[in-house]
Amino acid sequence: MRALAFVALFTTQAFAQPVHPGVQNAPPVAAEDPVLKQDQDARRNIRGCAVGESCTRQSDLLHEFELEAFPKPGGNPWLDERSPGPSRVEASLHKVKRGTELRPDLPWLDKLDMPDLPVTWSPRLIEYLVFYKDDPRGRSIMTSWLEAQGRYRDLIVSHLRAAHLPEDLLYDSMIESSYDPGDSSTAGALGIWQFMPQGGKIYGLREDHWVDERRDPVRSTVAQMDYFADLYQRFGNWEIALAAFNVGYGAMLRSIARYNTNDYYQLCEYENGLPWETCLYTPKVLAAAIVGRNRAFFGYDKVKESQPEAWDEVTVPTSMSLAIIARAAGATEADIKRINPQLKRNRTPPGEQGYTVRVPVGAKADFSRKLVELQTDWDGYDAYVMAHGERFEDVATTFGISLSQLKKLNEVTREGDLEGGTVLVVPRITEEARAKNRAKAKAKLLGSGVDQKDGEQLIVAVPDKDLQIDNKKRVFYRVVSGDTLASVAKALGVKQAELITWNALDDAGKLHPKMVLQAFVPEDFDGDTHHVSLLDNDQLVVVTRGSDEHLDIAEARTGRVRSEYIAKAKEKLADVAKKYGMTSHDLARINQISYDTVLAAGQKIIVYQVSDPGRSARADEQWKKTPRTRRGKITAQGGGGPVTRPAQVE
Repeated sequence: MRALAFVALFTTQAFAQPVHPGVQNAPPVAAEDPVLKQDQDARRNIRGCAVGESCTRQSDLLHEFELEAFPKPGGNPWLDERSPGPSRVEASLHKVKRGTELRPDLPWLDKLDMPDLPVTWSPRLIEYLVFYKDDPRGRSIMTSWLEAQGRYRDLIVSHLRAAHLPEDLLYDSMIESSYDPGDSSTAGALGIWQFMPQGGKIYGLREDHWVDERRDPVRSTVAQMDYFADLYQRFGNWEIALAAFNVGYGAMLRSIARYNTNDYYQLCEYENGLPWETCLYTPKVLAAAIVGRNRAFFGYDKVKESQPEAWDEVTVPTSMSLAIIARAAGATEADIKRINPQLKRNRTPPGEQGYTVRVPVGAKADFSRKLVELQTDWDGYDAYVMAHGERFEDVATTFGISLSQLKKLNEVTREGDLEGGTVLVVPRITEEARAKNRAKAKAKLLGSGVDQKDGEQLIVAVPDKDLQIDNKKRVFYRVVSGDTLASVAKALGVKQAELITWNALDDAGKLHPKMVLQAFVPEDFDGDTHHVSLLDNDQLVVVTRGSDEHLDIAEARTGRVRSEYIAKAKEKLADVAKKYGMTSHDLARINQISYDTVLAAGQKIIVYQVSDPGRSARADEQWKKTPRTRRGKITAQGGGGPVTRPAQVE
């Protein structure tokens, strides 16, 4: 039976819902619905014309008014005139008026109440109905969906009515997410309407480290009403508009242009017309809506729906944890999390006074008083905006808190997920303490170079230390976890290609912490103004990468001196290496020759000799392997500065 093939399309969710035997009364839309900041140009691309314009002929607008104001007896504008007429050529293929024309063995198909969405009978639609009616798996799935519908049904239907949209678009959310605000897809879609990140941005839904409004059932529903209206404005048919919601309006437009038809069902007949999932999507939504309109017939009239989510709204004076809010509201933290699914980090976002939070109904009256009583638990924290190039550990040092405590406070699991501009919660400390700690953090940053000791300058190796660009100044940026070429270039206001050229980087490679990038910016560029943490040029030793100067200083930092060795006669590389406590492989790597090389008389190579055994474990180990007769023959500056490299002739 074909219904067996459809089971993989469903995911069983456990929720509770209200009965929906037909059109039901819904509460009015709250007057305080949020106004979302949306991308009007992107909406224009979706709807095909400017927002606020109908993009419809005047005669069609009049006809639309007539259908709404003076509907035909028993008629529905969404079912009749609003659906385009069938193709005269292809009508016999799928424009079937009654389900029994496809399945004479199922006479009950003609007795069902239809939803307020246009229904085209197709084999797929019937298979879904049979699946929900007779298959134990289908019944289990539909039962859980109808149970879950109760949580947000009134909310969704109210907004659909206010937007003059078909009420049975309610069932689109059923298919998308089972009405679960936390539902997510592998593609990155999220929430009861499964907004993708870009779609959420277009329709004004906030997404950052603290908040993801795609999870907010209220704000995402407000956004979805505009999205539905835009798709219908573009395509003029709900069957194809629903399919476009699934596959993306751009992909749908390409398919229409490629096959030169706007018939959804016909597009599904062509190879590479529409994806398989999209060809199942519209029938799946329609089937769910039909079941919802005919619960008694399908045997779901006894399903007990979840209680509708209800809440009061309160504001909090500063960022605080959901645990504190729960205590002030006399509720559990789980309750607060459930009705505020948009809060990702178990606290309200820092730096936002008067942030609105939902609390259980009845908790609002005493909330403010109880919150004041708990002030010692939530007061004492501030918001701090991370700068580009600032390490998470630098923030911890600046605010006198351990790295683990700061991670816990901000629910950070991967430092690489943070970037410049992220707002963090930090302990409140005095400006004097902050300045003192910041100096410590800066010193730790500048002293974090390879083999670097306290008080030494940070070595920065660049392709050309003498490079200059007219009317530009050179700045240095230290890479932190999570940085990319694109993000650093954006922070510094330069082109990514320029950053690659200035630093001789591989554009396909990744940046790594402790790398230092040079950039040439306008003379008036100010790091604080652009919220970028730049290195202090006075604390740097800038060298040309791979030069003698670079190598001399770098080796001095390890307690070794680079020396030139000139062979007096034939010598094996291994014999020379032993004189300096090294191996033939060490010298082979340094000089880029084979480890079994035999030096000819007069041949020159570079050797490293220990000058300060206490400088590093590497120097100490080499010192111990150096013959006693050769120890101390070379003296050099041990603090990491330039050295004089004497020639060693043996």
